[in-house]
Amino acid sequence: MGEGQDWSSGFWDCCSPCGTCCLGFCCPCCLHGRTSSRLKDPSLQNDSIMNGSCCLYFLTSYCGLYFIPLMMKRGQIREKFGLEGSGCGDCMRACCCPCCTLMQNEKEVESHAGLLQSSGYQAPGEMQYGKANR
Repeated sequence: MGEGQDWSSGFWDCCSPCGTCCLGFCCPCCLHGRTSSRLKDPSLQNDSIMNGSCCLYFLTSYCGLYFIPLMMKRGQIREKFGLEGSGCGDCMRACCCPCCTLMQNEKEVESHAGLLQSSGYQAPGEMQYGKANR
């Protein structure tokens, strides 16, 4: 594994929250789409889980190639947030347990949502000068 920060949740912590777990198990393409939307719009104000990422995941799952967009998204998340791991590890996780990978991806992006919302330029505050004692 490459150097970097730990993921905010463990790989096998895929049963909570329940709503996200159910979405990942019953409709994984929708969870993949929501994670992609959250990367672009952390507040999910313009949430559209039925997007290009959702369609790509859906189409590749019919060919048995579902792991390709999943490992690519995981790599994107890993690089964006400086997380530990490698391309080979991303591929193995996506192939062996796609549901856990989907959940960990979503939970990681959700945990960084505040950082993503405030990642623009922040003007420094005014400087305060104290009065000199004379």
